[in-house]
Amino acid sequence: MHTDVERATVTAAATPTQEAMWWLHQRAKNKSVYHITWRLAAERAIDPATLATAWQCVVDRHDVVRTSVSRPGEDVLLRVQPELHAPVRRVEVDDPGDVDTDVLLRLIAEEAQQQPMALEHAPLARLAAVRVGDRHELVLTVHHLILDGWGLQLVMEDLSTAYAAAVAGREPEFATEPEPFHHYATGQRETATSTRWADDVEYWRGRLAGAAATTVAATTDAEFVPGAPGVVFRHTFSEAAAAGIAALTTSTFATPFAVFQAAMHIVLARGGAGPDVTIGTEMANRMTPREQGLVGYLANLCLSRAHVAATDRVLDVVTAARDDAWAMLTHQSAPYPFVFGALPEETRRTLTDDCPVGLSHLGPIGTGLALGDVGLTLLPSPNRAARADFSISTWEVDGTYHAEVEYHTGRYDQVTAQALLTDLDAVLAADPEQLVGSIQVRTRSTPARAGHVHETAAAAHPESAAWRHVDAVWSDLLGAPPEGPDVDFFAAGGNSLLLLRLSAALEEATGVVVDAVEWLAEPTPRALVSLLAGNEDEPGDGTTTTTVVLREGTGPHLHLVPGAGGSPSDFRAIVEALPAHWRVTASREQEPATSVRDMARRFAADLAAEGIEPDLLGGWSMGGLVAYEMACELPLGAAKPLVLLDSPPPVGYSPTPEGELFDTFAAAFTTGLPVLAGEPEFRVRVLAAWLAASGQPIPAETLEERWRAYTRHAGMGEAYVRAAELPVAALIVGADLRPSECEEWAGRFRGPSVLMVDTDHHGVLRDEAAREVAAAIAGFGLRDAA
Repeated sequence: MHTDVERATVTAAATPTQEAMWWLHQRAKNKSVYHITWRLAAERAIDPATLATAWQCVVDRHDVVRTSVSRPGEDVLLRVQPELHAPVRRVEVDDPGDVDTDVLLRLIAEEAQQQPMALEHAPLARLAAVRVGDRHELVLTVHHLILDGWGLQLVMEDLSTAYAAAVAGREPEFATEPEPFHHYATGQRETATSTRWADDVEYWRGRLAGAAATTVAATTDAEFVPGAPGVVFRHTFSEAAAAGIAALTTSTFATPFAVFQAAMHIVLARGGAGPDVTIGTEMANRMTPREQGLVGYLANLCLSRAHVAATDRVLDVVTAARDDAWAMLTHQSAPYPFVFGALPEETRRTLTDDCPVGLSHLGPIGTGLALGDVGLTLLPSPNRAARADFSISTWEVDGTYHAEVEYHTGRYDQVTAQALLTDLDAVLAADPEQLVGSIQVRTRSTPARAGHVHETAAAAHPESAAWRHVDAVWSDLLGAPPEGPDVDFFAAGGNSLLLLRLSAALEEATGVVVDAVEWLAEPTPRALVSLLAGNEDEPGDGTTTTTVVLREGTGPHLHLVPGAGGSPSDFRAIVEALPAHWRVTASREQEPATSVRDMARRFAADLAAEGIEPDLLGGWSMGGLVAYEMACELPLGAAKPLVLLDSPPPVGYSPTPEGELFDTFAAAFTTGLPVLAGEPEFRVRVLAAWLAASGQPIPAETLEERWRAYTRHAGMGEAYVRAAELPVAALIVGADLRPSECEEWAGRFRGPSVLMVDTDHHGVLRDEAAREVAAAIAGFGLRDAA
């Protein structure tokens, strides 16, 4: 439980490493890349109510889980809420039918990983209990800004303790009281203004003088961007590699991690990058008992640099890596952003602030996991994005070594990724006395910035004061003017420190405040000029008609309006079943409407502007209300006959509970949705996973957009009230409509016809029911014309 001291909301400055990650998060194309998701297979069933009690206990106990991160001014801040309700999400599938259980479980975890987190809103941690048939999993997703792997292990240990206590019906007993992470963060900021890290920084300045980050040579022309498309796979090293690691650790007194570092140094040096190799290593940065028990984000990036000569033995490289590793342990507490900022500008350009190849050793992290007495097994990470060119994490179980490999699929193919692991395996298994010069590898390597030497003049672009300012500031910071108007700032050698300097320099030169975060969406000279000019160069107003043609024809003209959250394509079965000579158009929302009347007026205005005068107006569900309103707005004598497809009459309704609303929304896509508990955004993600596993993939982002439109439209329809009677005929099609609702509609028209179809609300638009409806529309149209 949290203490009385923490009853009030607390604000503290983020640590330097958290601040650096906040900026990397802003740059990322796919921001889920900085989520950590542990997908945990449970050996037996987990009780949902007990799990909810245990998870709330963990949330109450640790302030990081109640922490949000924002940048209201110049500084990145942590904001800790004193209390926070954090329910457990739930997915239950009794019978997956033809859906592959393994695929469905994997996709649910991937969608949980992908779901965006708003850093400004706690919690930045989410727990889901998933059951498919008799398979049980936990899916725990946290933002790396608040927790590292070590901290996540501590959270799982406390969750296990709390679950066991809840099962037994007692309060949990923890070994220690938790230290608030924000106390540690405050101490880090105070240290940053002292001389405590001076010796560490001086060590790194000497160690990294003239260094260049090394990476695997790309198989495409794509540049690295954090959050680019990525994939994760697992690799088990050979018995020969394990034996080689054992022999090297014994003879050199090195740790297995130092041996892996040496192997990576050798592979990259022999791959063509040259003898000077620099890679990133993530250190736990927990040297004291206090730090080892602290739940939060303490991990720090350190750079492992090696000089690998052809005349060195494998043993020599491992010995050097051992000494380098001990030095890193000694100097790891100085945050990498702090170190990076103290390096000469030339070194910062060649090292980069997003190290392209990273190596870490997990040790006990992710092992020995349980929930009370329920055993848990950590499954492969469900990432779809890459933090770097290659990120490799290693661990050992019973003498066998494994690796989880994440790589950028836009720059590398699977053959290249597998070759790197094969080369590492071969080096680990090599004779310790073997000369490095005799080792052959398939991996090609290169300095990370090798492709960004500015030898050409800047490409031509429009001449203006804004362009001249951008050229001047860009040249001052990066050593040369931009190679073109659309060159990426970071691909050209920029980093987060230079980003802030660029923003400040442009403000000083122009008086215009450039929002650095906004620019990160497209960090190019052209976008900078647009921001400086207030987007004056953007052509047009983006206006697009709301009218679309579904089918041309010379016969009767039917104009349709889709239902809540729908699109004109929803009518495809009905359109196909109508006589071939009928013309069919439809309206689609382009800008969010605020009411049924607002939407009807926009649709009618576009029809009038294009000179379109349909013979019949129709709509499904809420679309029928819009069509009715369009008819009501026409002058007397000009109203059109109406086709109302299972549309509720406009008499006003109480808001539909969110759960029922989502079930209705999901029914438009599937009839077998799992039982779900959780916020709508999560349920939409599970719907996307279910559809993909069923062979009908729809991107979650598309479903989310439709869900947002659906809830807005549903509210508009429920609020719409109109009692106008029209001197026209109407075809009223009912499926879920009650007889009284059909009667309510019928009383508003001069010549009503009612057709009840044996289907549900969505079935009106599908298969045999759609053909029956189309036949009724065709007959109604001919009757009205007569």
